[in-house]
Amino acid sequence: MALKTLTPLELAHTRTLFRSFMGRSGTRHRTVGELLAIYRERCGELRATGDPDDDLRVDRFMREMVSGTWRDGLVMRIGEFDGSVHLIDGTHRGIAYLACREGGVGGDRLPALTVDC
Repeated sequence: MALKTLTPLELAHTRTLFRSFMGRSGTRHRTVGELLAIYRERCGELRATGDPDDDLRVDRFMREMVSGTWRDGLVMRIGEFDGSVHLIDGTHRGIAYLACREGGVGGDRLPALTVDC
């Protein structure tokens, strides 16, 4: 396994396999940053109506990262899909990490952000 460090900016611009997320449809693959924006917009509605896809695990991941109970590094996987590089595993973890950073939590308080290439 070859691990590469990612910056929060690189993570935000990384495409995922998600075209649709939390009821928001799309025709192209969304980036982690776009999914975070959708998450922020839609999470309140999911709390009220239910969460069949367990998208609200992002909140749990954020709490674990900030509190220090997330002990391991944050490893995500990227790969080639339809001729382009995409995040193929760890999307919800990536959304949580990015939300923590955008919320002002320093990288020194969060798990190491790496990608398995």
